[in-house]
Amino acid sequence: MKSKVKNLKGLEKELFISFDSKEIEPTINEKLTKLSKTLDLKGFRKGKVPMNVVKSKYYEECFNESLSEHIERNYIKVVLEEKLNPVSAPKISMEKSKDKNIYSFKALIEVMPEIELKSLDKIKLEKPILKVKKVDLEKAVNKIAEQHKDWVIVKRKSKNGDRVKADFIGTINGEEFENNKADDFLIELGSKQLIPGFEEGLEGVKYGDKKTLDIKFPDDYQDKKIASQPVKFDINVKEVLEPKVSEINEEFVKKLGIEDGNIETLHSKIKEGMKKDAETLIDSFLKKNVILELSKSQKVDVPKSLIHDEIHRMDKENNPNGDVKITHDDMEKLYTKEASERVKAGLILREIINNEKFTVSKVDIDSWVENVSRGQGNKSEIENYYLNNEEAKKNMESVILENLAVKWVVDKAQVVEKSYSFDDIVELR
Repeated sequence: MKSKVKNLKGLEKELFISFDSKEIEPTINEKLTKLSKTLDLKGFRKGKVPMNVVKSKYYEECFNESLSEHIERNYIKVVLEEKLNPVSAPKISMEKSKDKNIYSFKALIEVMPEIELKSLDKIKLEKPILKVKKVDLEKAVNKIAEQHKDWVIVKRKSKNGDRVKADFIGTINGEEFENNKADDFLIELGSKQLIPGFEEGLEGVKYGDKKTLDIKFPDDYQDKKIASQPVKFDINVKEVLEPKVSEINEEFVKKLGIEDGNIETLHSKIKEGMKKDAETLIDSFLKKNVILELSKSQKVDVPKSLIHDEIHRMDKENNPNGDVKITHDDMEKLYTKEASERVKAGLILREIINNEKFTVSKVDIDSWVENVSRGQGNKSEIENYYLNNEEAKKNMESVILENLAVKWVVDKAQVVEKSYSFDDIVELR
């Protein structure tokens, strides 16, 4: 076997490989012999077909298989000898050879970049620190009270903020359509949960009113069959209800599961929850900024094939059902910059993980499951999913390792702490 490696633009390399045709003859004969032992052809006993007949019918098939195997074998041998690190499978093309006894092929590959981490101690990061004031806790309690408000029937006309209970039937050009009717349907005026014009059209109604709304489905309505269509809703108003926010007292606090009914105990619980939520949000904020700073500060060539894969992954992430039709050119214009930054940061983080020999411990996994399951009440199900689903486990471990690398960068960087309220930390997302 002979080989030659040619450096192309960026991370691309071209491998020229040739080998003697005699190399593949033993493999062809081995395949033909193996085939002859199981072959069942008309006029011959099974496994007793003469070799000349086997060759006449199956030589070309065995030759092609053997050639492919030897191309792959020689390609791998060159990659190992040259200590190359291909990004993905090679693009193979056969080359014409003056010597009929020599097979030559070309393998086009992209290799992983060599990464030399520099000046990590010069990276500047801001780390948010949660500062909880009494006014924040009072605001949180008021929000809880708002969420637990009661609805009281009133005899007056409805206004923004009220609920209207109604029966309705919708028609398009006099014809009914799928999911066009409902009984005892609750509409909260001003919530903007229904199509434009519906909630607004029910302001000023009272018990017993019948009203017809002539409105239109939005152009981007999820049901494409009726999007942009004019629709008529015949509505029968059955109740108007106004919100009554719970009074914040001992009884209210006990309803929330605080046995002693003490508002200070509720404040303490809320503060504890804020701290846990803030930890997750701060980690996410730091990770995003570490990735940004690494991408800016480290010079790394990014493999085109990885950018291409990331562009398609991002498109699938943002357009999971393929509802938005987009050309590859437009996809590249839309995602290339961010995809390049993501891939670059991923390569740098991987280099850190390898250099520092980070591993995933049971403590890391337990912490991950705890964070993911917090507030959902199904910790055992989530734990079972991540530990017994190979793909999910692999993804979990990958994220944990990335987080360890991010923490390592944060420890090396110049970090300035800044106080934030909980609401401000939520806005950092």
